[in-house]
Amino acid sequence: MLISKVIYEDEVNDHVRIKYPCFELRDIVEYYFEITTENNLITPFSIVALPNVNIVASVNLTDKSQTLKVDRKLGIKDTTGDKLCGSLTDAITIIHAPGTHEFAIKFKPGVLYLFLKDDIPCLLDSYKPLSNYIDNTIIEELKSKKTFDERVSYAENYLLSNIDIFKSDYKLETVIKAVYYITHCGDFKSNMVSKIVGVSTPTLNRYFKEVLGMSPKQCFRALRFKIALMNYRSKGCSNSYDELGYTDFSHFAKESQCLTNKKPSEL
Repeated sequence: MLISKVIYEDEVNDHVRIKYPCFELRDIVEYYFEITTENNLITPFSIVALPNVNIVASVNLTDKSQTLKVDRKLGIKDTTGDKLCGSLTDAITIIHAPGTHEFAIKFKPGVLYLFLKDDIPCLLDSYKPLSNYIDNTIIEELKSKKTFDERVSYAENYLLSNIDIFKSDYKLETVIKAVYYITHCGDFKSNMVSKIVGVSTPTLNRYFKEVLGMSPKQCFRALRFKIALMNYRSKGCSNSYDELGYTDFSHFAKESQCLTNKKPSEL
């Protein structure tokens, strides 16, 4: 039976490796990661990707690599290939077939907004070929590197030499402040967040849609659920879920079912 789980960054897993960025890229890259599944693996490696506000660039490192996206609304889709994946408003299951080897970069929320401007809305809950944005010679050079560390080093050198694509403006800075505030202060009300960052609620809504492709409500919902699920794993159902933006535990459990089609205990 195929069991899909959420894997957090601080968890040890035989199939996943993570490396954090150098100091100069700390505000641009969340982390680099690599997924490897053995050729003789009996059951595919399957993970649940929670709703999020990050864009991920991924590259297949072997011809045997195959990934499938399972969307409860749209069904199963083969997503094998080098791609740029947008943010998610609903959880999806990603299945990695035996023999898959994939390298990826998870970017901080919104940092690619000016570079991707016109494509931000259509990347939401979707993806596009990576070659639409990066020359194939760069992708192939990355694939030629022998180790995870070498791939990270090559990716970092490329990002540092093209740092201008991560330009910022007032809209992006406002959204980043808002995301930081709700992540660290736990206030998930748009009217309160807009006051903190110094803009009106309609303006905050417009900025979020332009920068992230989603509304503040969708973003806050994703971040709130991730925080609450982490809390559930460490403290169980006895914790004060009203402090995390929910009425009580049953409200959180209902949200889990709505976003992931699973109970919190199944994630």
